This record gives sequence, C-alpha cells and structure tokens, in this order.
Amino acid sequence: MPLALTTFRIFLSLASFPGAGKHFVRLVKGARDWWSGKKIAVIGPTASGKDSFLARLQNREIPQVHSNSPMGEKIKSFRVKLALSHGHVIDITCKGVINIGGETDYRDTPSGWLSVCKDADVVFYVMTVNDLSEKRFLKGRRIRQDLDWLLTALPHLKRDALIHILINKIDEEIESHTDYQALAEKLTKELSALDRTVNTVLHPYEARYTGATLISMKSKQIYTRAINDALSSVYSAFHKPVKRKRTA
Repeated sequence: MPLALTTFRIFLSLASFPGAGKHFVRLVKGARDWWSGKKIAVIGPTASGKDSFLARLQNREIPQVHSNSPMGEKIKSFRVKLALSHGHVIDITCKGVINIGGETDYRDTPSGWLSVCKDADVVFYVMTVNDLSEKRFLKGRRIRQDLDWLLTALPHLKRDALIHILINKIDEEIESHTDYQALAEKLTKELSALDRTVNTVLHPYEARYTGATLISMKSKQIYTRAINDALSSVYSAFHKPVKRKRTA
C-alpha cells in the first residue's frame, strides 16, 4: 500500500502527535538490551486486532478471518527484528507472550486478563480508531470499562509494568478522508481526550501509561513506522525519572 504509506507520512507531518519520532537516539543506543527477554501481554476487545499484532511481531501474514482466541493462548518465545531509520535494526526477544480473548467474560474470569498480565513487563492494549472517534473511553462504555479493570489490576502486576495503547485501523480512517489537516486536528483532540481519561482513571498509577499510538496492522508499511514510535515511547517512559510526591 505505497499510497497509504505516503498518505500516512503526510498525515503524521500534519498531526505532529506528541511522542512521534522522539527519543530516537536513546532508542537505538539502549532499546536492544532493554527489550531483550521482555514479557509482553496483548489484551483488548474482540476484533480490535490482537491476533494481527502478534502476527506482525512474528513477521507472519495477518489472519484473514477473525476468530476468538482461546483463553490464555500462550505463544512461544520469538525474536523480533525491526528496521528503524538510518539503517539501524533492533533485535528483540519476546518471551512469555500471551494473547487472550477480548470479551468481558474472558476479561473478568480468574484465568482471564489478570492471569496473563501479571507477569508482563509491558501490556499492550489494542483498540480501534473507531473506538476512539466514538468515544468508547467515556464512562459506562467498553473501553472505559477496560480502563477501570486496568486500575484494579495494576496493584497485582509487576511493580514496573507499563501500559501502552495501540489504536488500530488508522488506514481505514485515512483512506476515507481527503482533508488530512482536518482529520489530524480531529484525532489530535480525540487523543488528548483519551490521554486525559487514561491518566485520570489510572491514578495513582498514571506514570505506568506510556501513551497511545495510531497504527495499522493491515498495512505493513504503516505498521512498521508506527511500531517504531510505540517501542520508543515505551522505552523512553521506562527511563524517565518519576516525580514522587512528598509524604508528611
């Protein structure tokens, strides 16, 4: 999809989303060692793109037909090689990767999301751009319910576990628009609203949230660009000094 990639580049230049393209030098110098051997978990609503994300990480073709993942589907350790700008390559070993169904029944059972997230260093929460535009992160709606669940789960996760949101299917949104400036402004407002909600809901664990990345699992070119930004955001957030409040 060369047209989609070109459009995405134009879109990114117009959007200037916080975090996009930042911390590149630090990522190249330190990310290989930091990411090596990390455990990740992939959660999110049904049909958000979890299986496709795992397929992309493993350099496999994405599934053509959606199917519910078995509860606690364990995936063997695998290596990820990502080509970054200027010819740099990051070689990551992912261990203990677990994918799980997205229905609330899966989320809330004893063997559900908590069991697969508790040993993860990074939890990737996958939603869609439609979830964003339809504001499903507002109180009472599905994404917000998942955020509420994350708040209750965080005390039971690893002390330094990080949460990163992947907003899938951005290619569909871009392809349905011609006014990229207007779309960029619209999504910038929606992403800011999402960030505010996540930080509010996850308090006092908001420092664990490393941001949200627009991505497409369908377009390999868009995916590659976006996952570089996501990995950079996670790595940089982990190394950012945390300001601790004074206690009386």
